[in-house]
Amino acid sequence: MTEIPFFGSRAAFALRVRQASTALYEQMDECLQGHGLLLPAYATSLVQTLYHGGPQSVSALAESLGLSHQLASQRLRWLVREGLVEIGDDPDDRRRRLVSLTPAGQAEGDKLQAFLPRLEQAYCDLFDEIGMDLHQGMVDARAALLASPLLARMQAETDTQTLSRSAE
Repeated sequence: MTEIPFFGSRAAFALRVRQASTALYEQMDECLQGHGLLLPAYATSLVQTLYHGGPQSVSALAESLGLSHQLASQRLRWLVREGLVEIGDDPDDRRRRLVSLTPAGQAEGDKLQAFLPRLEQAYCDLFDEIGMDLHQGMVDARAALLASPLLARMQAETDTQTLSRSAE
């Protein structure tokens, strides 16, 4: 097979992140099921947020997790269908709807709390094995991208090249 240009370089970083993310979510689903949880990996952050933060609007959940409203709603639909969350009227604002854990969702949240330290240790082992803390690296990378997006970085490189050529 022919080597695809740039696939072995940093230009394929987003592809590699997606591939790693897919593997992580698939393996985390196996771990969750193996520990008796019903939750798919993509729903754990929603349950965790509701477990510790109490009832919230879909918008607040989406914002706190950095998800689009549409994606948060889609994931919540699964949780509603499984009886783990319910969506009802906000007693303080009839225009808002609040998402809250059901008793079954609270029980699932309890199981999740017992699971998370084991997941934490598995990630620590992984990071030790590869010699870098990918969690902190991704937190730092996101912050850096928000401060200076790729487009600005590419424009700065173009500007630097233009200045170099004009100085010659």
